[in-house]
Amino acid sequence: MSTSSFIKPRTFPVPENEPERLRTLAEYGIVGGPPLPDLPSVVELAAYVCGVPNAVVNLISASQQIQMAAFGFEGNVCDRGDSMCAISMVEPETVVVRDATQDPRFADNPFVTGVIHDVRFYASSQLRNRDGHVLGTLCVFDTEPHDLSPDQREGLDKLARMVMDVMDLHRHGQLLEVALDKVHRTSRELQRSNSSLQHFAGQVSHDLKNPLTGVLGFVAMLSEIPAVAADPDGKRCVDRALSSATRMWRMIEDVLSHASLGGRPTFTEVSLDSIARQVVEDVGTAIAASQAVVEIGRLPTVVGDATQLRVLIQNMVSNSLKFRDRGRESHIALTADESTTGWTLNIADNGIGIAPEDRPRVLEMFTRLRTDVEGSGIGLATCQRIVEAHDATLVIDETPGGGTTMRITLPKPADQVRLALVS
Repeated sequence: MSTSSFIKPRTFPVPENEPERLRTLAEYGIVGGPPLPDLPSVVELAAYVCGVPNAVVNLISASQQIQMAAFGFEGNVCDRGDSMCAISMVEPETVVVRDATQDPRFADNPFVTGVIHDVRFYASSQLRNRDGHVLGTLCVFDTEPHDLSPDQREGLDKLARMVMDVMDLHRHGQLLEVALDKVHRTSRELQRSNSSLQHFAGQVSHDLKNPLTGVLGFVAMLSEIPAVAADPDGKRCVDRALSSATRMWRMIEDVLSHASLGGRPTFTEVSLDSIARQVVEDVGTAIAASQAVVEIGRLPTVVGDATQLRVLIQNMVSNSLKFRDRGRESHIALTADESTTGWTLNIADNGIGIAPEDRPRVLEMFTRLRTDVEGSGIGLATCQRIVEAHDATLVIDETPGGGTTMRITLPKPADQVRLALVS
């Protein structure tokens, strides 16, 4: 075998950030893909501005120069070691060479010596992204020596930035396609999940409503017994049981409807006063057992989901009862404040309180600060989710004299806020 068979590969300079540069180039998804439709016009304009017959967009990969768009000749791929742009891409500024045969950087390059081409004039502007990675160049060249005026050089640099804009637009389009595909897949998964949820809701409806129907029937029959009807205390207890069971029925209906809607709250005008009084009646047994005093101040009509707000108030009142201070009479007060932008519901108790460092934790699922008090650690986490669903805020404060005050601020609708600001 002759020694001519052993040709030493040409070397080329490598930027210091080469690994990051190559990762960035790959993220653009251009190399190996279809040509970008806007680039041919840009390279034609580059040749016109610089007054030369040839212009090209070159991207430099790990081992190759890939000509993405060319004017004046047929674009192709060559080894990175043979590329003139592989040299100019590491230069500190735009490269302009009147006669490449006289420039030691390019004199022995095959594009200059005639092995591949007979380039004399050569100029290139780097394709630099926002992170400073040089992905390639926009270059112009001719077989005759000549120069670029300052305006031509500035025009070449501007067109190089335009090439990067085209590449960035392509990349953003790809990212948008990926995001839309993810949205579509998520939407399909939500549809499947909602279908399963509706099936589950139907099963729950059957399992809960049927026994409750029996309870309602028996209580109604009990209320018709003469001895019960004639006994004021008995009749009052039966009426309260019938009222509570009926509200439970309606709550199950509302919760199942809420579940079938995928958890979206239904916003209407809601009387907090009415809901608070229903809650106090429903937990009346627990209030009596705790010998607690519950006071309901003037509460406003707000905009929210009636079922969720009812669960919110009931959980918080029940929490105040569970964590009462056994050394003094339990007192719970429900009051409200109104501002231009919203309503604040205050639920204050004189219980054992919550230490400031523990207040964020109690809103997390399954968090229990007192294992000696019965509970699951779900109640306040549920309250937090309801607050978030209403775009509201929940603040935990200390009640003056000891205890906990929960402050829930519900926003007013935008039209009410605008009207209040104008008034």
